Amino acid sequence: MFLKQLTLTHYKNIEALQFHFKAPINCFIGNNGIGKSNVLDSIYHLAFTKSYFNPSGVQNIQFGKEFFLIEGRFNKGDKEEKINCSLKKGQKKTVKRNGKIYDKIADHIGLIPLVIVSPADRNLIIEGSSTRRKFIDGVIGQTNKVYLKNISDY
Repeated sequence: MFLKQLTLTHYKNIEALQFHFKAPINCFIGNNGIGKSNVLDSIYHLAFTKSYFNPSGVQNIQFGKEFFLIEGRFNKGDKEEKINCSLKKGQKKTVKRNGKIYDKIADHIGLIPLVIVSPADRNLIIEGSSTRRKFIDGVIGQTNKVYLKNISDY
């Protein structure tokens, strides 16, 4: 799967941006505080329907705005997938695949396989086995819906 286009509206410190990506590698270069991590977080948001950095969805809305919208266009073989994730203050988050709202957001997990590597990953080594299990559960849950349901129910 390849992300070919990303559109952000009122996401964190980003008013409105559109990116067109080319395979196989893309780099983000810039000064501190301009939104590089927020762009990466928006891609994570499309994969997992939540921010990696901020568990409160409403706090991902740009200051002074009423909503955010993240749209990604992915090539999956010869097929295009369009994923939208949006949140308006006071409403429930909406996740759409090719224009159709998911009945259960958990059905989306695994469509966009993604693993994030961050400085916090040192905790996989330093902290206890529960931290490692949670990480491994997340990776396996992307490819195995039964496993994801079982850990969610647990």
